[in-house]
Amino acid sequence: MELLEPNYIELISLELEMKSIQVEAVLDLIKEWSTVPFIARYRKERTLNLDEKEIRNIIELQAKEETLYKAKKTAINWINEQWKLTPELEQNIINSKTLKEVEEIYKPYKLKKKTKSMIALEKWFWVVSEYLRKYNSIKIPEELLQNYSREEIIEWTIEIIWAEISNSAELREFLRENINSTWIVISKIKWEKALEKLDANAKKQLNKFEIYSDFNILAKKLKPYQILAINRWENLGILSVKIDLEEEVFDNFISEIINEKPIEIYLKAIDLWYKTLFKSVENEIRWILTEISEIDAIETFGKNLFNLLMTKPEYGKKVLAIDPGYRTGCKIAVLNEVWNPIYFDKIFIEKELEASKKLASIEDKFEIDVIVIWNWTWSNETIEIVEKFMKNRNIYVVNESWASVYSASELASEEFPDLDVTDRWTVSIGRRFIDPLSELVKINPKSIWVWMYQHDMNEKFLDERLGFVIEDVVNQVWVNVNSSSPYVLNYISGLNKKSAQKIFDNKPYKSRIALKKVLWPKTYEQAIWFLRIPESKEQFDNTDIHPEQYKLAKFIIEKDVTISNYREFEEDLKNIYPEITKETIEFILESYQNIWKDKRVNSASVIANKKIKIDQVQVWDILDWVVRNVLAFWVFVDIGLKNDWLVHISEIVNRFIKDPKEEVEVWEKVKVKVLKIDNETGKLQLSMKQV
Repeated sequence: MELLEPNYIELISLELEMKSIQVEAVLDLIKEWSTVPFIARYRKERTLNLDEKEIRNIIELQAKEETLYKAKKTAINWINEQWKLTPELEQNIINSKTLKEVEEIYKPYKLKKKTKSMIALEKWFWVVSEYLRKYNSIKIPEELLQNYSREEIIEWTIEIIWAEISNSAELREFLRENINSTWIVISKIKWEKALEKLDANAKKQLNKFEIYSDFNILAKKLKPYQILAINRWENLGILSVKIDLEEEVFDNFISEIINEKPIEIYLKAIDLWYKTLFKSVENEIRWILTEISEIDAIETFGKNLFNLLMTKPEYGKKVLAIDPGYRTGCKIAVLNEVWNPIYFDKIFIEKELEASKKLASIEDKFEIDVIVIWNWTWSNETIEIVEKFMKNRNIYVVNESWASVYSASELASEEFPDLDVTDRWTVSIGRRFIDPLSELVKINPKSIWVWMYQHDMNEKFLDERLGFVIEDVVNQVWVNVNSSSPYVLNYISGLNKKSAQKIFDNKPYKSRIALKKVLWPKTYEQAIWFLRIPESKEQFDNTDIHPEQYKLAKFIIEKDVTISNYREFEEDLKNIYPEITKETIEFILESYQNIWKDKRVNSASVIANKKIKIDQVQVWDILDWVVRNVLAFWVFVDIGLKNDWLVHISEIVNRFIKDPKEEVEVWEKVKVKVLKIDNETGKLQLSMKQV
């Protein structure tokens, strides 16, 4: 059987259960240098409404299948050049379903040194191995016995059988299916003293490890978070993890090779190979389980990150941002309506009179609209002072997580070279209130605490997936090209750091068409409909409608074309825009109706209407705050007590749910009831369903 390059369109269509015309359209558009957001938003007519995730699935599967095909081709060619390619070996490579399978078959032939089985074949011991396979007995030609002892011949024969069986894709698949369905994963503590060698941070997490110190479970029942947890503790040298071998599986394995009981020599060869292949398949299965777990975890991380980035902005306000402190004072930054810092100062909590004068002076001089204080140590005391002397202003509490990451970064140094770290931090807190998205895109998403185990994962894979999330958010919301930073513009469809900086350096713009002067035609085509120009006289410059559809949009609006009557205007519509469909009209009407509407609705800020201290909280108190994180069994809620507090999945709603994400999302405002207070640790047991 000859290796043929797959029909990728047909293969992907079957695998993803899509129409072939959808797959073909996506692959053609990618060849035309179209971006995923561009295709998802503005080529719906060609893809039949595929979304970003579906489009990326097509692209990723094609890349995966191309890589697999090239690996098979390389393996077959290389083995053939060595004159060692048999029809059976070639067939096994062609039938391989994964890259890892191909690599396992190909591995012995990549070695510079000959393997024992190769040497045995050259010495003509294959005659003995072939007879053994056919008749389950040993027959050694006299000419071999003249040069080698019976023991040597049998030893070399075992090597040949071991090699031949190890190249069997069918037996590997048999073993893999058994691991998936019946085998048990066992983890045990490896070495007590390993615990002593952990760093301080790892020791703090030992209570999370205890459940896995003597743990066994069917492989198919392992949850993604369990796999990642086991991997973490194994990598730290604490756990010994294995998949249990069962005699029954070995007996079934023998039956796959031979219909009768093998003689001792044959059994030895099978046993040798079984143990070797078992370890190989075990590693492969664990690798696959880890990959599946990482994908599941990244989906959780991605959803949390998406909701975080979709936090509602508060434009056009003068903001007084305060970073609470006692010994070093409360740092103050005033930001104008376009987010730029225009004043810095300090107030000291213990110097109330002096603080009141400064706050009064700031209020008179800058006409502050909003006061933003980050929720951490000394925030309650700071709120009290501000409330006392700035009574007519809204005071918001903002969670400052990750502001410290930004303020100490190289990017912050470039943006504010004349400010020290603390001033950058305070500015970032204020900007976090004004436009969370613009501020958060400056931070590596891995530094944003919205998921567990992100530091244990494949870094390249994680970066790529989280980059997709940011790209999708930025391209869903409208971006004001005249006020956006180059860090946000960098994520716009078709733009990169260079073109984003070029747009930033040449602002302001009075219309979308003005951007043609600074962008290449293809870049302009991909990026322009994701950008907004508030100063433009063309109303469509502030919609999702692309300039190539302006003529069509004007006709639809002027003639009052709708979904119900568009057939009356079909000829005129097609003359203007030949690829028009009902979906095109729906899109234009929806875009026109939603002009200036922001898709970000959840606010991450909470009005500071009450101050909470841990010693004031009592059982049955009901507290209002926001969800900070959503994991497999827990919701992390910020209730204004410095640390986040946990709500277990069983206390979210009065019915069974598999995942907290079914009910809550990051930055959603919730009410929680205090069920129990641990007097020793100060920890709270909370419930949402009992409110």
